[in-house]
Amino acid sequence: MAINIEERRRRRDQKLAVQAATDIVQQAATQRRQITLEWACISAMVLVALALGFTAWHRHLPPQGLGSLTWTGFVLGGLLCHAGLQEGKARLTYLGLAVFAGLPLALIPFHFFSPEPALLPVLALAAFAGALFAAALRWAWQVRATAGALRDSLASMRESIGEMGAAVAAWLHDVIVRAIFSLFLIGVGSGAMIFGRQQQRELVFWAGAAIIFLIGSVGLWAPGLYSRSRLPVAIRSCGQLCFWLSLLVLPFLEPGPDGALPYTVKPSLRFAAMGLGLILIGATWFLQRQSIFSHQVKPEPKAGPERVFSLAVVILGLLVTFLGADARQRMSVTVDGTVVSETNLLGRITFHPADEVQSVIVLKPLEGVPFLRDVAAYAQLQFPDGSSQVLLPLLYPGEQRDADNHGLLKALRSAAQLNAQTFPMARVERWSR
Repeated sequence: MAINIEERRRRRDQKLAVQAATDIVQQAATQRRQITLEWACISAMVLVALALGFTAWHRHLPPQGLGSLTWTGFVLGGLLCHAGLQEGKARLTYLGLAVFAGLPLALIPFHFFSPEPALLPVLALAAFAGALFAAALRWAWQVRATAGALRDSLASMRESIGEMGAAVAAWLHDVIVRAIFSLFLIGVGSGAMIFGRQQQRELVFWAGAAIIFLIGSVGLWAPGLYSRSRLPVAIRSCGQLCFWLSLLVLPFLEPGPDGALPYTVKPSLRFAAMGLGLILIGATWFLQRQSIFSHQVKPEPKAGPERVFSLAVVILGLLVTFLGADARQRMSVTVDGTVVSETNLLGRITFHPADEVQSVIVLKPLEGVPFLRDVAAYAQLQFPDGSSQVLLPLLYPGEQRDADNHGLLKALRSAAQLNAQTFPMARVERWSR
C-alpha cells in the first residue's frame, strides 16, 4: 500500500509539473504576442498621426488654426484613451471627467480663433491627428513596463538583420568570384572558338566550346568561395550548358568548308555534344538521392516518377550520342566538278553527275522569324528523269543563318552551274541554269 501511495504521489507531482510548465509556456507566448501587437499598434498610430498632420500642414492651414485643432484633438484623445484603459466603474468616472472637464479645456483655443467653413474638413483632419498622437502616448505609458521586452525584441531584430547582412555579403562575394572565373573561361573559350572558326580548325573550335561548357563547374573549384556547389549540381550544370549551347548557339558558330571545289563535309559534332549533355543531366539526376525540385534547406527524397524521367533522359542521351557519333563516322557529302556523291547513315553511297542536276530547291520555313529567316530546312536536287535527292544543310557545319552562303549549297551551285535564282512560292527558293 505504501508503494502505491508513493507511486500515486509521484504521478500527481509529474502531472502538476507538466501542467504548470504548459501554463507558463502559454502565458509567455500570450504575453509576447500581446507586447508585439500593442507596440506595433502604437507605432502605427504615431505614424498615421504624423502623416495626417503633415497632410493638414501641406494644405496651407494658418498656424493658429492648425495649432488650435491639434490641441483640441490632443486633449480629447488623451482623456478618452485614458478612460478606455481603466477597468470597471473607474472607466465611467474618467469618461465623465473627459466630457465635463476636458471638453472646456479643449475648446479654449476657439475663444481666440474662428474657423472658416471651407477649412472644416482639413481642421478635422488635424484634430484627428492630435487625438491619435495623444492616444498613442497614453497607451505607451500604460505598457511602459514591457519596454524592456520590446527593447530585447528590437535587439534580436537588429541581430537578425546583421546576420542577414552577413549572409548577403557572403552570397555577393561568391557571386563576384564565380563571375570573375566564368568571364575568364568565357574569354579563353571564345578566343579559341574564334581562332578555330577563322582558321577552319574544328578541333580548336570544339576545345574552346568545351572550356565554355566547364563554366557550370566554377562553383566547385574556384578559390575563395564561402559556399561551394555540390558535385552532382556542378556536373549537371555543365551538361545543361553543353546541351543548350549545342542546340541553340553552336549551329550558327561552328566552322565548315567554304564551298570551294572539291568540297567534302561530314555531319556536325554538335549532335554528339547534345547527347553527352543529356547523359550528364540524366545520370546526375538519377544517381542523387534527394529530389531535384526540393530546396537545399529542406531536402526531400526523390519520388518514383523522377527516377523514370531521369532514366529516360539518360537513354535519350545515349541514343543521341550514338547516332551523332555514328553519323559523323559514316555520313558525308562530296561535290567536285563532275560528281555529287552522298553517303547515308547506312553506309550506302549515291552518285549523280553534276551536269545532270537541273535545279536545287531550298525551303526556308522561318522567313517570319528575325535572324532565322534564311535558315534552310532542306535542299532538294532535281534531275532530268524526274527523280530527286534531298540533302539537309542543318546536319552539316557551315553558315546556317544565310542558306545561300552555306558551303554545301555554294558547292552544288558551282558544280552544276546554277546561277538563276527564282522564288516559285513563299519560303521556297530555286536555283537553276
